[in-house]
Amino acid sequence: MYRLTPHMLQHFRRSLRQYHRLFSAGRCSGWQLEELIYRAIQSDNAAQHHAQWTERGHDDKADIRVTDRDRRYDLQIKSGEIKRGMLVLSGHRLTRFNRDFSAITQYLAGARNEIVAVPYRRVDNEEGRKHIYRLAYVNRQLLTDLDTDAWKQKGKQWVQENRYGVRFSLHPSMSWQIWWRIPESQVQLTAEVSI
Repeated sequence: MYRLTPHMLQHFRRSLRQYHRLFSAGRCSGWQLEELIYRAIQSDNAAQHHAQWTERGHDDKADIRVTDRDRRYDLQIKSGEIKRGMLVLSGHRLTRFNRDFSAITQYLAGARNEIVAVPYRRVDNEEGRKHIYRLAYVNRQLLTDLDTDAWKQKGKQWVQENRYGVRFSLHPSMSWQIWWRIPESQVQLTAEVSI
């Protein structure tokens, strides 16, 4: 699984601080996080990690491709948040599969990309406003082990849970977008950055 080096993490944190010096209202959006992580990877010349990123690309296999010596990593960058012990992430819209649960399941279980999520929360209190970020590395294996026949309709969503405790939900009203709820205990989290 791909990890940012300590130098890259330091660069990423500095970039977040610069962002919030300019914008105090809310979080970095997904495409901004992609660029900040891309620039962080590029910042560590000693690591010899070579990254490719296409601004506002819509490649569902990778937002950033990193080559580290002889290995290539396809990274998806997600914003997300942590709620009640779960990392909540949204994925791609799956309208193209025309409600074919077999094709949707095969697509979701067959993806090979790794996810680097940047969960965020904002705290407003008597001390002022704080923006709190973390990096969460999601092992790709956690998002596999799906069963075509296990999708159950709950309200307007279709859901199933795999053996890792990950809840998958399809949202027809959102162009069949996939959402994941991953137990926080299953992901590797960096220390919080409070800005």
